[in-house]
Amino acid sequence: MGHYRYFLAIQTRLPEDYLKDAEFRRNLDMLQRLGFDGVELNIQDPESVEPACLKAFLAEFGLVLSMFASGLTAKTFQLSLAASDEARRRETIGRTARFLEFAHEFGAGVIAGYLKGAPQENGPGARERLAASVLELAPVADRLKTPLLIEAVNRYESPVGHSLADTWDIARRAGSPFVQILPDTFHMNIEEANMRQAIGAHRACFSSFHLSDNTRHFPGLGALDFAAIIGMLDELGYQGKLAIEGNVRTSFAADVEVAMQCLGPLLTRKDNRLP
Repeated sequence: MGHYRYFLAIQTRLPEDYLKDAEFRRNLDMLQRLGFDGVELNIQDPESVEPACLKAFLAEFGLVLSMFASGLTAKTFQLSLAASDEARRRETIGRTARFLEFAHEFGAGVIAGYLKGAPQENGPGARERLAASVLELAPVADRLKTPLLIEAVNRYESPVGHSLADTWDIARRAGSPFVQILPDTFHMNIEEANMRQAIGAHRACFSSFHLSDNTRHFPGLGALDFAAIIGMLDELGYQGKLAIEGNVRTSFAADVEVAMQCLGPLLTRKDNRLP
C-alpha cells in the first residue's frame, strides 16, 4: 500500500486467456497508473488457474490478488452453502475449502456472497445450513490463516445474511478471527436503517469493505455520499482494505476514471477529519 491512505482494490473478472487478453492488460495498466494496490478477481474455475503464474502476472502491474470473489464460480457450478440438497451443500463446502487454499497462495481471502445461495433458497433451515457450513469451514480458514468473508447481501439477491447484524449472527458462531463479514455500501443502502450505526456496531467484525453506489455502478455513478462513508471509516479508525465493486455502465476504464474522480480526493487526504 502506498498511494492512498487505505489499501485500494477493485473487483473484476479474470479472462480465461488472461495472459493474451490485450484489453485486460490495458485495464491493469490503468489501475497501476491510478494507484490501485490490488484486485478482487472473479474466476470461473480457479482450479484451472496456476497461482504462481497469476501472481507473477499481476506483479507486472504492481498489483496483488487481494480477494478471490466466488460469485462467478458459484453461479457457474450452482454452488450454495445453504443448499437443502445435502450432496450439493457438501460439494460447495469442499470447493470452498479449495477456494481458501487457492487464496492462501496469494495471501488473499475468499468472499462468500452468492456462494451463500440463490434468493429462492430461503426455505426452512437455510440459515442453520449456512451456519453449519461456515462452522465446518472455519478450521480450514484458521489453519491457512486465510479470511472467509461472509458478505451481507440484500434480500433480493441472497437467501440469508442481509444486514450486517444478520450476517454477523451467522459468522460469529464459528468463533474464528478468520471468519468475518463483508459490508457493501450498495447492499447496506437497502438493508440498513442507519448505515453509520451498523458500521460502528460491527467495526470489529470486518477487515475489508466494498464501495458500490446505490445504482450498483462504481462510486460517483449514483447518489451515495462517499465523503460521509469514508469519513465514518476514518472516525472508527478503520485500517482494513477498501474495494470498488459494481456493474459496468459505460466501460471498465471509463467507469474507473469516474470512480477515482470521486474517491481519489477522499483517500489522499492527510487528516482523518470529515470534510
